[in-house]
Amino acid sequence: MSTHIVACLLLYRHRQGIDLSTLVEDFFVMKEEVLARDFDLGFSGNSEDVVMHAIQLLGNCVTITHTSRNDEFFITPSTTVPSVFELNFYSNGVLHVFIMEAIIACSLYAVLNKRGLGGPTSTPPNLISQEQLVRKAASLCYLLSNEGTISLPCQTFYQVCHETVGKFIQYGILTVAEHDDQEDISPSLAEQQWDKKLPEPLSWRSDEEDEDSDFGEEQRDCYLKVSQSKEHQQFITFLQRLLGPLLEAYSSAAIFVHNFSGPVPEPEYLQKLHKYLITRTERNVAVYAESATYCLVKNAVKMFKDIGVFKETKQKRVSVLELSSTFLPQCNRQKLLEYILSFVVL
Repeated sequence: MSTHIVACLLLYRHRQGIDLSTLVEDFFVMKEEVLARDFDLGFSGNSEDVVMHAIQLLGNCVTITHTSRNDEFFITPSTTVPSVFELNFYSNGVLHVFIMEAIIACSLYAVLNKRGLGGPTSTPPNLISQEQLVRKAASLCYLLSNEGTISLPCQTFYQVCHETVGKFIQYGILTVAEHDDQEDISPSLAEQQWDKKLPEPLSWRSDEEDEDSDFGEEQRDCYLKVSQSKEHQQFITFLQRLLGPLLEAYSSAAIFVHNFSGPVPEPEYLQKLHKYLITRTERNVAVYAESATYCLVKNAVKMFKDIGVFKETKQKRVSVLELSSTFLPQCNRQKLLEYILSFVVL
């Protein structure tokens, strides 16, 4: 886990490099965050020694230089594609710890950004509906459900998201609005009707989640404020960056679907999509080079099959993909792309 934490910090908090002393401080904080979430570390000892050991294990993936400015070592992650892929491989061990919190952080951005783009709302600009946030996050859980274990078999995505928002409130990242504010900002009839006219591009929530009496419409919504403290804002940014490669891979796959001409054997399509993502990385178009891993390519295509973008047939034991009737119109493919991009923090 020590190597996972160091790789994660270098990729998603200090991608431009950092002094060793600061890296050690952040490592200690991250270690405590992991422990607080009931995950085992698998190591012990002085933080500086552990960090140096992890850096040695990462080898050519990091560059160590000595700065005369403050007479200490400066650690920089390598930007070559193989090195970034390896750092991302290790970093995924930390993503598993924070994945639900990262989903909430990106959903928070999506809800606030939608309002900023002019969507009608009766909610004051500094408040956010907890119900809206939870439902938005539940849809993102479904989209990323191939990326790891997000919920237990006995839990719905809605329940897990509701619990995670509760943790954000415990951390102080989100605070419940004052009682007077709660009464003044109940959604107007006009707003509810507007939402019905413009539904989400895809209906992600299952019937099971809709029928859950403990987390259904009977629960009174409340409104939340986002903490503006530097520490909390930095943590939100870190969480959003954790999902950056995944969301970039999925959004790039959605862009690639725009030019789909099929039917095409699935292995061939996977190869073409992977080449497209690699080319984006090599031309420095990609924000996250690690978005071009083959694992993300396979997971994105699998999800597109699950949500009905592709219909799949078998020909001589080979899966063949073609667009479903729903996604033959370019406008629906564009809606899918816009939906994924709504979670992407620029």
